[in-house]
Amino acid sequence: MTSNSEPPAGRALIVGGGTGLGLGAAEALARRGFGCFITGRRADVLERAARGIGAGWLAGDGTDAASAWRVADAAVAAMGGLDTLVVSAGMSAIGSIATETEADFLRVLHTNLLPSFHFTQAALPHMEAGGAIIAIASVVASVPHAERVAYCTSKSALVGMVRQMALDLAPRKIRVNAVSPSLVLTELTQGIMARETDPAAALSARQRQHPIGRLGTAAEVGEAVAWLASPAGAWVTGQDIVLDGGLSLMAARRDIKEE
Repeated sequence: MTSNSEPPAGRALIVGGGTGLGLGAAEALARRGFGCFITGRRADVLERAARGIGAGWLAGDGTDAASAWRVADAAVAAMGGLDTLVVSAGMSAIGSIATETEADFLRVLHTNLLPSFHFTQAALPHMEAGGAIIAIASVVASVPHAERVAYCTSKSALVGMVRQMALDLAPRKIRVNAVSPSLVLTELTQGIMARETDPAAALSARQRQHPIGRLGTAAEVGEAVAWLASPAGAWVTGQDIVLDGGLSLMAARRDIKEE
């Protein structure tokens, strides 16, 4: 957060900023002196999170173009401009190509891809001086997981979109990158773990998948986002920054026994 006498380091709109990785990004940006405006679907969650970081907020739905434009306009009105967009919106689903329904497949694709599409289009008119766009993808974009055909497809597509947008927007001095975490303990993932027959055993198994020996945190993901948005990341565009505790290295390890 900045004082009234100091200009902000930047002005960031964080989609999905009320909880989880989006909130971690908003908190990290606020610590670096960015003005922040958060959005998501749940007004009560947004209000509580915004109060904690001193941000503006407005509920919105990233899968709806009109809603995205309305939120972007509100963010600009509240902050006096916009130079950073962070999109952390998505969902997962269990299902292989043999079992997934078309309806569920499209629902995951829409939820995981349309917010970046709509909010980027809504933000661009306000980013005349350049800026940074960061999408939260997933390690599954490069390391497929079983029984996740819709989720893996959507996150791979999101990374592809990021790279293509980076090429298109480079002449406008807008950098576009992805941050792809492995499993991070958030409200959502803790709820998923709680539904396991043996939550402690499930958590332990997931931790062992990572050579570093633990899961990530929303704060760590947030710091990566803030770095990409800062001048320190000014020569980085079109990249997928993978934060996975070494998960993607597991195929090369010889000391891990199959369970």
